[in-house]
Amino acid sequence: MIDGDGVPPVGSHDHHTLRLLSRIETGQLVTQRSLSKDLGIALGLTNLLIRRVAKKGWVKVVNIRPNRVRYLITPAGMIEKSRITREYLDNTVRLYTETRERIRASLQVISHEWSDADCAAAGVGDRKPVVFYGAGEVAEIGYVSMQGTDLRLTGVVDDHRTGTFFDLPIDEPAALRAATLNGRSFGRLVVMTFKQAPQIRLQLEGLGFPIERVCWLHPTAGRDGTLPLPRSTL
Repeated sequence: MIDGDGVPPVGSHDHHTLRLLSRIETGQLVTQRSLSKDLGIALGLTNLLIRRVAKKGWVKVVNIRPNRVRYLITPAGMIEKSRITREYLDNTVRLYTETRERIRASLQVISHEWSDADCAAAGVGDRKPVVFYGAGEVAEIGYVSMQGTDLRLTGVVDDHRTGTFFDLPIDEPAALRAATLNGRSFGRLVVMTFKQAPQIRLQLEGLGFPIERVCWLHPTAGRDGTLPLPRSTL
């Protein structure tokens, strides 16, 4: 999953099945209660999953003594586990690639709409300094996508995360000023999420931050990878 901003690489049902088969494959003696705790799901759902995988022949239920069973993964179960794992990896790569292209297209628009005259007026030099709103996985992909462009990350703010982001301190949004973050100048605030835009906009307005300096990641890109957005959108 990408930071709650994308979609799970596989469906939740397959996700639980994969974790269940992986846990049983270890060969350790497990119970439905311990599986429920390990998987973080209700005991009733664990029971349904066990019955499903047993019915499909992926797991064998062996009675070892009265009121005690052992779960063994079957060859068919190992094949199914490999299939789900492969699908998980394929979808993760696809999701990462799509997210990277969407972010890259948005960054291209930001750079294009930010003229050299704007840089000169702001006194920020040739590299265009930006601040990320958000320090999750989408922001990490954004940072990688930014390399080789004329954009430069000078700061990061996040509502919940603390610490550092690629050696930059993560600040609270309240530290934002119209053109600076803790004394560091920047020209655009890039919101690094595909969701929660209305809530973030309200918060920024409440902080008195100029919305015209905020850039939002566009949900979809054109066929040529560009985003035909008007300047007012940025």
